[in-house]
Amino acid sequence: MKLNHALKASYIAISCAILSSTMPVSASNSNPFGFNKADSILSDMVFYQIGGGVGYMAPPSRGTIPAAEFGIGWKANLMCGNFDIKTSIKNQLNGLTEGFKDLYSNVIESATGAVASLPAMVIQRANPQLYDILTNGLYQGKIDFNSLKTSCEEMSKKLADATLNGRWSQSSDMESFKDITSTEPDATRAKKRLEESQGKEGKEWVGGKKRGGQGQEPIKIVEDVAKAGYNMQNKRNVLESGRISGSSCSGLLCQTWDNPKDMTDWLTNVIGEKQLTTCKTDCGTASSSRAGVGLTPEIEKENIKTVTQLQKALNMSTPSVEVLAELSSTTVPVTRGLIESLREDPDAQVLGQRLASEIAVAKTMEKMLLARRAVLTGMREPNVANNKDAQEELEKILTLIDREIGQIRMEIDLQKSLTGNSAVAILQNKELREYNTGTGNVTRDSVDKRISDLANGTNSNAAELADADNINIPRNNVTLEVPQMSNSLSYTGTGGTSGNSRGNTSYSSVPAIKGTALDQATGLLKKFEGFSDKAYWDVNAYRTGYGSDTITKADGTIVKVTKDTVVSRADAERDLARRTQEFANRARNNVSSSTWDKLPPNAQAALTSYAYNYGSLTKDVIAAAQASAQSGDMNALANAVRNRQNNNNGVNAKRRNQEADYILGK
Repeated sequence: MKLNHALKASYIAISCAILSSTMPVSASNSNPFGFNKADSILSDMVFYQIGGGVGYMAPPSRGTIPAAEFGIGWKANLMCGNFDIKTSIKNQLNGLTEGFKDLYSNVIESATGAVASLPAMVIQRANPQLYDILTNGLYQGKIDFNSLKTSCEEMSKKLADATLNGRWSQSSDMESFKDITSTEPDATRAKKRLEESQGKEGKEWVGGKKRGGQGQEPIKIVEDVAKAGYNMQNKRNVLESGRISGSSCSGLLCQTWDNPKDMTDWLTNVIGEKQLTTCKTDCGTASSSRAGVGLTPEIEKENIKTVTQLQKALNMSTPSVEVLAELSSTTVPVTRGLIESLREDPDAQVLGQRLASEIAVAKTMEKMLLARRAVLTGMREPNVANNKDAQEELEKILTLIDREIGQIRMEIDLQKSLTGNSAVAILQNKELREYNTGTGNVTRDSVDKRISDLANGTNSNAAELADADNINIPRNNVTLEVPQMSNSLSYTGTGGTSGNSRGNTSYSSVPAIKGTALDQATGLLKKFEGFSDKAYWDVNAYRTGYGSDTITKADGTIVKVTKDTVVSRADAERDLARRTQEFANRARNNVSSSTWDKLPPNAQAALTSYAYNYGSLTKDVIAAAQASAQSGDMNALANAVRNRQNNNNGVNAKRRNQEADYILGK
């Protein structure tokens, strides 16, 4: 009977050896027979054939670009209403301007006293010639004034035609003049009132609301029109700002953004914004223009989220419809068959990273096209459609959106063309050489040799001799490294990558969290674990909420997580609070109460996170904590935590580095 069991175990072991050649290279836990790696040629070849790395280029900059204000007042509009006819005639008669002075300067000098003492009628009777001269001077001064004012208005119009801000100011004046003439019968007084308004009345904009004037909101071309388009698509008033409930949402636009503000913030961050006022003088908010950061930062954010979602799906026994729907885009759907095929692929890590980046690009492009559709719809809003200047500016915005989409396509095509040339040829040549010389020379991963060793009893181990009924071959987990920023993952292939190199992955420090040590620990765990309302398989158990295998109900009941568990955020928060206190107490007991009390709150928080991840503090960290508490220098503790970054093939390298930095207050 034992012989039969031994033969059966050997047969299963040989079968497992063959099957194991298809296991993912990313699996961190070897099965008992040690077959868990694919040949390096396959992974490297696939890496370069699919274009290498993530499917997009790194953004040229991150963060919002500040707006640049442009000129107002005389820099944009000439204010001809400031001319004074009394000053013009006075200067004519006093010889301060040319023309009249050239003809009558000597007469004016002798007439100054008479003008100062005699009314016009007395002057006419006493000195008819002087009266005629003065009358001609007044007439010429008036002609000069009108001529200069007309020239000023013509120059102002030409300048306004050359600037967008000026054209909107002129349009505002036209609307104001229409209102003035309806109540003012005197043409001269009507024109004077128009000159005094200086565009402060604003202009009718989206929804018939006055914008751009004194005490009014500025005109935001992209935001206002896109918001109107969003509401028109969802059959709402163009000025509506509220959220759309799930029951009221009937399209992809409101599924992507449930309120117009989120959409316009996203769009203006990508392509920028132009803000205008109609005032010819300073009346509050200045006109400004802000450039966008482009699509790549948004793709980067989406990629980080998608990699995390894909890793969860890969490590679930059966991905649920909800998980697949959340992971998919409308152009790149993710099916259960695709997840299962990727999980079994020996190049799961390479293909998974690439698939995630392509999904991220697809989702971001879909957002851009939805926002573009909102702008197109908003252009048909009556007040926008009847505004020639707005239509011209919006056409430029549509062109800018199209250029952003074209830029991403060009970057992807360029990346594929560059990574698929020499690198693929080099790997193909190596594959050809090994094919011609035989696989016996491939010492790194000789499957034949390992099968032979097992069959002949060489290098036997406990797994080979185990009872066949007790053999359990676990399904290896697939680990996709979550990038902190785009293109931070440099693929090293499957040959020559040591565990130590994994710890050098780039990361960003966690900002200081306010509150007690327990508050800070809770904040760290929320960041490191992330929230999931649905269960997923992780290492050895189904987990949900903040990486917990339990749920704490409102009545204090603790429930074990199963594959069908769905948790509310309230239950997850309650469970996290319970477990944070539990692991803080455990860490305190590990280092002793006296040591714990000497550590600063940030160090206590980091150690709680460490214990939450490991189950308890390790001996080296305990010793370092005691030394740091004694000396007051936290570097020893931080270094001990950081030195653990290579554990489990560096899966938690970023977390260990972030915990170490948090201890040091970086």
